[in-house]
Amino acid sequence: MQTTQGSILESLLSVQAFLNDNAETLGNIVKTGARQKLDEAIAQLSAHASDQTGHNLAAQGATRNTRVLRLTLLREHMAPIARIARADLPPTPQIEPLKMPKGKPTIAQLAKLADGMAQAAVPFTDAFVAAGLPPDFVTRLNSATESMLGSVIDRTKSLGSRSGATTGLKVRLSAARKIVHVLDAFVKPVLKDDPALLANWNLIKRVRRNGSRSPAVTPPVVAAAPAPAVAPVAPEVPAASAAQPAHVDAPTA
Repeated sequence: MQTTQGSILESLLSVQAFLNDNAETLGNIVKTGARQKLDEAIAQLSAHASDQTGHNLAAQGATRNTRVLRLTLLREHMAPIARIARADLPPTPQIEPLKMPKGKPTIAQLAKLADGMAQAAVPFTDAFVAAGLPPDFVTRLNSATESMLGSVIDRTKSLGSRSGATTGLKVRLSAARKIVHVLDAFVKPVLKDDPALLANWNLIKRVRRNGSRSPAVTPPVVAAAPAPAVAPVAPEVPAASAAQPAHVDAPTA
């Protein structure tokens, strides 16, 4: 389930719990058709969420399985054929497909290369068997290729099912939110004389926004304490030398 969808479902469950906890105060509101529709919508949403999660896990498992089958095809089937062909077969155009793929081909490209290798290896079956491969090595190569492709198909099916569950979940979440708006029109008049409970309802019915943060609070500015006054220090007067009097009268004109 996506984060936004999870937040909406969380809000719906909170609304349901609020109605249950305050049934006595809300009176007939908890028995209305809107309330029943809310309960039905939440039950359906839970089922859709489970389907979505299951298909997502299946797709992830198929992806991992495809990686394993790809490596198995390359290392256990194609690599031995390529090495034997290079060591024991003459370098002719007929053995060109008996080489390992270059780079990192896609699953579809790798399947075509493996199929080409299987067809090219058939005329040299005796040489490959003599080198140590089992007599049915071509059949095993083809089976490994089919298993890899089958895993890709399984992943595609799981992704398609997950997409369908996600779309269904989105539609039902939207419908459930409309039910909450209807209930809001019933609840507010009943709680108009109970500000605390009304504030609680207004908070619960909202959908929490992802990444929202509380407004920043500016810390109070504390005035710095004045520095203690320091008495000025009188400049040090050098002592008069013994060879010169301490005071000399200015000469008269």
